Amino acid sequence: MALDLKDTANLFVNSIGTAVKNVTGQDAPAIEGFAQNQLQSLAHQSALITGMIEANQFTDDELKFYLIGLKQMAMGFAQTLIGMIVVEVQRLFNAIVTAIYTSINTLAKVALPLPV
Repeated sequence: MALDLKDTANLFVNSIGTAVKNVTGQDAPAIEGFAQNQLQSLAHQSALITGMIEANQFTDDELKFYLIGLKQMAMGFAQTLIGMIVVEVQRLFNAIVTAIYTSINTLAKVALPLPV
């Protein structure tokens, strides 16, 4: 019996959509929480440095030291966020491939192994 292509395509849409929602639903709040905490830290440190500059409380060397630290803090945040996103993309890819292969196996009544 031939599969109805519209129904089959809808099954894949639902399967892939569910896989994506499961991964992003778990990870997005954690990534967002991390980003929010880091942004708050960067904003607070920036405000402190601005206040010290405005009050003329830094020597030239101290100002350079604190600005370098702020730059390193921002770079660390960006690099960590990029790493988290790369991991998230890999998890999404794995979930999508698993959903596709599972659906194929169910519909075609086969046992294709998941790609490595």
